[in-house]
Order: sequence, then structure tokens, then C-alpha cells
Amino acid sequence: MTDRSAAFLETLDRRVEAIADACTACGACATACPTLDVAGIDAGAPEALTAGVRAILQAGGGPAPSEAWARVCCGSGHCLTVCPEGINPRFMLTMARRTLTRQAAAEDRRAAGKAAFQKMSRGVRVLSRLSLPPDLLARLSPRSHPERDEAPDVVFYTGCNLLKTPHIGLLCLDVLERLGITYEVQGGPGACCGILQTRPGDTANAGRQAFTTLDRMAAAKTSQVLSWCPTCQVQFGETMIPSYREVTGKALGMTMFPVWLAARLEALRPMMTRPVPRRVALYEYAGELGVNQAVRALLGAVPGLELVEIGTRSIGYTSSALAPLGRYHRDRLAAALRDAEAAGVDTLVGLYHSDHREFAGHEAHWPFAVANYMELVGESMGLAAPDRFKALKAMQDADAILTASADQIRAHGLDPEEVRSVILADMLGDQALPADRSRHAAE
Repeated sequence: MTDRSAAFLETLDRRVEAIADACTACGACATACPTLDVAGIDAGAPEALTAGVRAILQAGGGPAPSEAWARVCCGSGHCLTVCPEGINPRFMLTMARRTLTRQAAAEDRRAAGKAAFQKMSRGVRVLSRLSLPPDLLARLSPRSHPERDEAPDVVFYTGCNLLKTPHIGLLCLDVLERLGITYEVQGGPGACCGILQTRPGDTANAGRQAFTTLDRMAAAKTSQVLSWCPTCQVQFGETMIPSYREVTGKALGMTMFPVWLAARLEALRPMMTRPVPRRVALYEYAGELGVNQAVRALLGAVPGLELVEIGTRSIGYTSSALAPLGRYHRDRLAAALRDAEAAGVDTLVGLYHSDHREFAGHEAHWPFAVANYMELVGESMGLAAPDRFKALKAMQDADAILTASADQIRAHGLDPEEVRSVILADMLGDQALPADRSRHAAE
């Protein structure tokens, strides 16, 4: 273990000790939490639940309901403002999960984190190359931005999985350029937030990965980092950046890209002149990251666009956070699709890259298109980037996708058999809700 990894773990331990000392087990966070009901955890004694979480932090384990709560927390953010002691309960539950993962052997935790990271890296590498030719994909690579004398205005941090749908990232860069904002792109598997190591409990390697990424951000000499991915935002903002600041003395801030963009709407609005005559429904999440409000403001500035309320949203901060809740995510997706159809919309809009990958598989089965909000913002500005991912996924056949991707496979020097494997696992297999609507649970 490196000195910085050890120092990182020590900062977490100090923060955990401070939380455990400050927590009075008042139960306010449990009372605010929407996850308990969805997960079937008895919320009748919120004080006991929070006392149990405190016991996990102090003793390594606690009552079964409290352990279950820690394991299924989906980051709703409903708890963030309710603690009278000023504790961040979402981070408290993250640290309780970290404690519980220690029940597994260290080598098993490392192996699980390594396997998850390798799978993600392969999927990102192949799917990004199926979507864009080398020259366009290079725009989203840190290697495409040479050393500059002056610091950029912002770092645009893609995270990892945005690169599976890289047209969204290109639109973000196009908008930054229209605004006259200089930027440096960072992201990809080589600049990960460490979440895939964090989840199984390989916390030391998670910290090592995240600190390396933060070093690169700090080297850009700008304090403004714009993140696309909500998981990266929560991971860095609540776990990694506070510890990095303590270990290195370097201060970094991170803001979700749509929140930053919406704050500059007055500069953006004069460029949004082209009508986009669509009835649009928005699939929203919780999380208290400011994204829902920001995207609503951006879409509200698009000429001709009508935002239709469907009232269907998720309690999690993003789709991946809902995995421990079983069928809840599938049921919410199915409800959103049905509600969008009933509302007569012509476009269902997702907030994040993971939503776009999911909804892309459903478009052929419903009477509306699916899009990311940046596509609509871009359209109003005369900007467009081809959504190759959606076009390929719509084929729903690995052989057809391989044939259609022959030029890209050659241009990037990809192995066709590896491409086939990724198509099956990371494109066609990446579908939480079956695309065939006849297989959806009855309303």
C-alpha cells in the first residue's frame, strides 16, 4: 500500500469516527429516506435504524435492518438537509457499506473490483470506437489537448461510461466552444473515480485511482471541473475530494455540467434560435444534484419545445444506484414509457448516458423517439452529432451490428470477435427492462 493510499484510508477513518461521535441516532435521516419502503425495511423505529448504522461504524456490524438499509441506499438525497448535527447521511451510509464489505476476504474484494473495472474498460473501448471515427473520438481524449501556456476555463470530465454514447460528449464540447469557453477533456478508464473498486470494498485501490485522477485535474490549473456522470459527482464530491484536500492541501470543486450550463443560460439563450417543435417528457431522478432543475431550465429555453409532465421519476440518484432494489428500476422504467405514451409525447428525454443506453433499446417499440437533453439543446443551436449507438442497438442483432460496423472495426483495428462479445454483453445485454413491451409487468 502506498503512503497516499494509507493516508487516504486514515482520512476516511477519521471522518467515520467524527460521524459516529456526532450522530445522536435521532432518526431524522431514516424518516426522510424513501428507500426503506421500497426495500421492505420496517421504518417504524427510525431511531433504532440510525443507532444501528452508528453501531456498524463503531463495531463493524449492527442489527439486520440497519445493515440492509446501508446495503440498499440508492442516494436519494432526501436526507441531506435533515440532520440537526450537520452530518451527510448519504456519506454515512456509504461508509457503513464500506465497513460491511470487510466481511469478505481482501483478495476477493480486490478481484471483484478488478473484474468490474476490466469489463467496463473493454466496453468503453469497443463501443466508443463503434460510434465514432478516430478523428472525432480523439476530441474526447485527453491526449488530443496539447500543453497550453494558460489554464483552461474548465476541465470537462466525462467519467468513463459516457464514452459508450460519445455523441453526447461531443455536443457538450460544441456548446462550450460556442460559449467561448476553453476546456481540457479528462476521463475514460484511465481517469476513473474509483467507484468500481469502492463497491466491493477495495477501498485502497479506489483511493489510488481517484487520487491519480484528481492529480490530473489539479495539474490543469483550473478550479472549475465540470462532471457529466452523477456517480462520479457523488463519489468525488462526498468521498474523494474531501480526503484529497486533507492529504494534499489542494482544493478542487466539481459541478454537474447541466447545472453549470443552466447558470449561463442568459449567454446561451441568444444562440438557441432554431425551433424544436416537440412534446417532450423528462425521466427524472432524485439525488439533490440540481440536475432536474437545470435540465428543465435548459429545455424551457428551447424554442417550440413543450415539456409535458408525466409524474414518473426514480428515488435513486441514477440507474446504477438502483441495482440493490430488484425490480423497482424496471417497474419505474416501464411506468415512464407507458406514461409518456399516454401523454402523447413525441420524445422521451433522459438525463444521463445510462438512461440513453437503456431507452435506445425501447424506441422501436413505442410511438415516440428517445433522446438526451443535449441533443435538443444542440438542435436549437444548429448543432448535431450522429447517435450511432442508438442506430446500432436498434438492430437488435449482433451479426447485423458487426456488418454495419465493419468500417469502424477496420479503422480502429478492433478484433471482430471481441467486438461481438462486447455487443452481446454491453450493448444488447445492457437492458434493465426487456425491450419487448409484451414482457413488461402488468400495470
